Amino acid sequence: MNRQDRIFGIVGLALAVPLAIVGYIVFQKPGSTAFNAFLGGIATLALYSLLYRENPIYRLFEHVYLGLAAGYVSMMAITSVVRPKWYEPVFEKGQWLWLWALPLALLAYFVFSKRHGWLSRIPLVILAGFAAGQAFQAFANLYFPQIRDSFRPVWPTTWRLDNPNPSPDSLSISGALNNILFVVTLISVLAYFLFSFEHKKPVVRSTAQLGRWLIMIGFGAIFGSTIMTRFALLVDRMSFLLVEWLHLRGPT
Repeated sequence: MNRQDRIFGIVGLALAVPLAIVGYIVFQKPGSTAFNAFLGGIATLALYSLLYRENPIYRLFEHVYLGLAAGYVSMMAITSVVRPKWYEPVFEKGQWLWLWALPLALLAYFVFSKRHGWLSRIPLVILAGFAAGQAFQAFANLYFPQIRDSFRPVWPTTWRLDNPNPSPDSLSISGALNNILFVVTLISVLAYFLFSFEHKKPVVRSTAQLGRWLIMIGFGAIFGSTIMTRFALLVDRMSFLLVEWLHLRGPT
């Protein structure tokens, strides 16, 4: 930490502590959330100070945020997992078979032992097996229906541009065009990732190149959606600072 960072941190803390004390005296009232908004505004500005440069104030509030997150996760683990799913079934409902989870969980603390550290791998392996099974089940539930849905009809059954009464057995011209576009995109992208043989034939090479362009279009749409999400978060923080923190409300 250089001299400029130390000066920046000292000045920032010298301003933040009196502001917090004054805010507590002024805003803290029974049933009022003004002090919480006051602290939230200071924390938001401190985290946004990273836009200038990395500084001690940002690192301080970053550690505060991580500490709050760790405490919140710990309390959620106790109140949402340990107590309702283990303590209450064992000690209140008499389901004593769940006691086997206690020694298994205690084995994880042997990670701090150099001699018996291998015992800590046993619960990790069991958890990894459970996680692998759940991941495969989630994969099957998510992607198998998508694979089944990729077999779409491309011939319209209703010769109208749109279908006012859509049903699984009717397909309008616009729906057929959408399905054709979907099938062409699917085949082109699959052709681009087909590396079993070299793309020498013009048909395969052109299809793979079309798939590459379609992938770029899809990535562009995803990137644009990500940017809009970030802007939504920025607008929310700016609204918090201007409306809830500074009370700069527009005309109503």
